[in-house]
Amino acid sequence: MNLALIAIVLGLAVAAAATDDRNATLSRAAKMAAATGVIVALAIGAHWSAYAVLVLVALLLSWVGDLALSYSGRRPFVVGLVSFALAHVMYTAAFIARGGLSGTLLIGTAIVMVVFSAVVLRWLAPHRPAELAAPLAAYVAIIGVMVAFAFATLGSDPLVLIPVAALAFTASDLFVARQRFVTPSPTNRLIGLPLYFAAQLMFALSTW
Repeated sequence: MNLALIAIVLGLAVAAAATDDRNATLSRAAKMAAATGVIVALAIGAHWSAYAVLVLVALLLSWVGDLALSYSGRRPFVVGLVSFALAHVMYTAAFIARGGLSGTLLIGTAIVMVVFSAVVLRWLAPHRPAELAAPLAAYVAIIGVMVAFAFATLGSDPLVLIPVAALAFTASDLFVARQRFVTPSPTNRLIGLPLYFAAQLMFALSTW
């Protein structure tokens, strides 16, 4: 049942990506079904704790972001950006709630993410609208903090699902940015959307 649900979620993600150009309504339905499936995956197996509750809140915020980004236009994009930024804040809070964070891993990963964030913002600068400069910079900073805390969880628990999920989420965001600002292409969705849902599934499974 658990493996079947995971396969269904990832299959829906592929379907959503593949139909986006041809049928926006069908693509949206598949995407939201996949987002709901991730929440179900957490609910059926979670060991309920502060960590699990915060991950659930992050998934619910992501659900809102998924819905917003399934529509075109600047306003839905901003709503999605804010929803996912808040989701990353909740993920960060969840990692802190787990306890036992490694200060060395936190600082080391944070330094890497500062460099990575600078490269990403420089890449986007010639393409993104001027009014989105500050919101995008804030979002990149927030996800960088999330990734740093995700790696810090390895200090007390060798559960690699969490940092791997954080990296997968970050990679999927790069495909969203590429699609929105740089080079629109079906490839962005075909890679980015399944990668995103794989990340969300890993976060959900980390609560089991």
